[in-house]
Amino acid sequence: MRCRTLIALAVGAGAAAIYSTGFPRRIGLTRSQACISLPGDLELPMADVVADRAVLIDAHVETVWSVLDAAFEAEVEERVLVRQENDCLVLRVPAPGTVPDEGEEEDAHGVCTFALLPEANGKTRLHLRERHLSTEETPKALLWAGLTAEAWSSMSMLLDIKRIAQGA
Repeated sequence: MRCRTLIALAVGAGAAAIYSTGFPRRIGLTRSQACISLPGDLELPMADVVADRAVLIDAHVETVWSVLDAAFEAEVEERVLVRQENDCLVLRVPAPGTVPDEGEEEDAHGVCTFALLPEANGKTRLHLRERHLSTEETPKALLWAGLTAEAWSSMSMLLDIKRIAQGA
């Protein structure tokens, strides 16, 4: 009995510690940095699930933009909502963890914004914001579960962009 109680308390304390950092709502940002308005926020203003990720890149905005633009160059034009050079890229995206059947049209109830924010000393903050609207097929809890599961891959993508931009 004592061992189970100790394990339950440790798991609860660990979960509380992780949640207090902002995970899964934000990674790599403070609460105030995540609160800023970004392009794409008005594309889906009633989103009930919003997640922010960011990395600080030791490169100028133009360099980061060239890497980001090359990474999403082949993106289908119907999915691109906004493409402003050296500023932002806004895409319409499906719910996290969903894959449409072959031949079936993608049901995109989300918006993904890549914003390039200039920082001091020639650095750039690459801010990724995902906004999703829950539906009967994808309830809010399922969206959060998908975003939590995909947090690692989202951060890996941002870190890859950082690595390439800093090496350029």
